[in-house]
Amino acid sequence: MLKNLLTLLLLCLITFGCPNSSKTQSGSDILGIRIGMNKEDTIKRLNEIGKLEREERKQQEIWALNNDPHYSHLIVAFDKENQKVRYITAKAREKGSRLRYSDVIDIAKAQQRSSANNYKYIEDVQANELTPGYTRIASGTDPDYLNYFSLKELNLPEEESK
Repeated sequence: MLKNLLTLLLLCLITFGCPNSSKTQSGSDILGIRIGMNKEDTIKRLNEIGKLEREERKQQEIWALNNDPHYSHLIVAFDKENQKVRYITAKAREKGSRLRYSDVIDIAKAQQRSSANNYKYIEDVQANELTPGYTRIASGTDPDYLNYFSLKELNLPEEESK
């Protein structure tokens, strides 16, 4: 009886105490980078996980990731004052561990905008006392697996997040 109880307890700890490996994101960040994060902390985190590849227009930086199994690059853009993150896009690693749309976004709640061989799920997350409002976007050419996952400031015009 005690042995069965211990086994059940161990199974519960494994099931509920371990992170869900299918969910690779907390939802409010991508690899520790989140909307509204200050530039200093962002650059520190990016240097831990990758290498700056190049700087682009509109305060954008493209980072090659070192060893992430899911993503090869992060594109991070800062606001006009160049102080806080306004959007983040992760590019799926070719031949990497593929992520389903449902791994990063609640597809039951998200808006779906799809056309021939283009799939896009969009979900707005309202601000709270800890996090500014943001939009999650998962997109790709495969019906099940994403090519890109983005977070952008809520109500940021679409052309500014490219």
